[in-house]
Amino acid sequence: NINVQWDVTDDAMLYVNWANGYKAGGFDEDNSLGREYVEEYGRDLSLFEDEEVDSWEIGAKMTLAEGRGRMNVAYFQSDYEDVQVSAFDGTGGFIVGNAAETEVEGVEADIEFALTESLVVNAAAAWLDAKYKSFADAACTEPQVLEHQAETGARRGCFQDLSGEPLEFAPEYTFYIGARYDTSLTDSLDLGFGLDYLWSDDVAIANDLDPHLIQESYDKWNARVSLGASDGSWLVSLIGKNLGDEKTFTWGNDVPLAALGFSETYFRHIDPPSTWELVARYNF
Repeated sequence: NINVQWDVTDDAMLYVNWANGYKAGGFDEDNSLGREYVEEYGRDLSLFEDEEVDSWEIGAKMTLAEGRGRMNVAYFQSDYEDVQVSAFDGTGGFIVGNAAETEVEGVEADIEFALTESLVVNAAAAWLDAKYKSFADAACTEPQVLEHQAETGARRGCFQDLSGEPLEFAPEYTFYIGARYDTSLTDSLDLGFGLDYLWSDDVAIANDLDPHLIQESYDKWNARVSLGASDGSWLVSLIGKNLGDEKTFTWGNDVPLAALGFSETYFRHIDPPSTWELVARYNF
């Protein structure tokens, strides 16, 4: 890792960072798909290679308006070779292998600013372009497996080319904005309010990019009101999360045991709906 930092002024800093690393390879003994592949193509997919990455970032960190705010911005790029991926095989296990090349680049920026002594706003935004540069032997979706089986009579040996397609868990755009207001009711009692908003672009959840497992773009609102002692000895807060009752999920995949009648069925881990929490804290 190499980092170069330039303090342009007392309130502004520029930096460049470069790093290189790897994750060790191994052998997936349950990957019978790989052992079949070697007979036809001369490469055993049950063996997966070291994953290597070259990454660099350039950015700036700034203090604004004599300390009333701060802002950070960065551009980053990472090039991966032999990316290790794990894909569900449709029955009861996961296939571990390598995607040839992956490129990730993006821009992130965030700002926080005190409009008054009591009111502080903050915001963040990101653009992300994360794609497989080369991934010709990715695992098939279940519909593709069924089509392959109908054409060839073989359950296994199905691959799809995901070169140029996005990575999982990599929304292209995200945006966040929030505000908090804290004031004193009396010499010993403080009142606080908070509100924030999050928006995310579409997210691919499954490694095979099955369209049934795409989390479409969504937004969520959260709020907080609190009452506490000025000396910090106690605090009571009412917190509301996902106030718009947005229905989202963070993980999903094919239901296991496809051969036993569960083919083309899916499960999802659903995020909590609109919820309210009452939190009390006492320091002693």
